[in-house]
Amino acid sequence: MDESGRQAKDEIMAWMLWYNRVRLHSTLAYVSPMQFEENWLAGQPRQASA
Repeated sequence: MDESGRQAKDEIMAWMLWYNRVRLHSTLAYVSPMQFEENWLAGQPRQASA
């Protein structure tokens, strides 16, 4: 992979991380998708392991 391809890949990954971890989403009560999912998981009942 040449330098420009690597740079493009790095920029895409940076954008994806921002999109999922940082940006606030109005339909998710202005929290990031990652924080929304963490909050949802924290509210789920735990199941005992077998």
